[in-house]
Amino acid sequence: MINIPLAPLEYDQRFQTDLNEAVNELDENTLKLDQDNFIVNGSIVLQSPDGTLYKLQVANGGALSATAVTTEQTSNPYV
Repeated sequence: MINIPLAPLEYDQRFQTDLNEAVNELDENTLKLDQDNFIVNGSIVLQSPDGTLYKLQVANGGALSATAVTTEQTSNPYV
C-alpha cells in the first residue's frame, strides 16, 4: 500500500514527481475491466451467497479448484 502524503502549500517539483510515480505504480497494480489481468503474486478470493470465502487455484494442467478459507477479525481472508 502506498501512502500519498498531503500536498505542500507551494508547488514542489520533487513532490509532484514522487506523486506521479506513486499514481503510476498504483495504476499498474489495479485490475482493469477492459484488458487482460495477470495475477502473479497473490490470489483471488470469492464469497459465495452464504458468506463462505473460497480461494481460487489453478493446477499446472489448467484445472481450476476452490478451497474454503477462514477470515481474521479484520475480515481479510486468511489463506
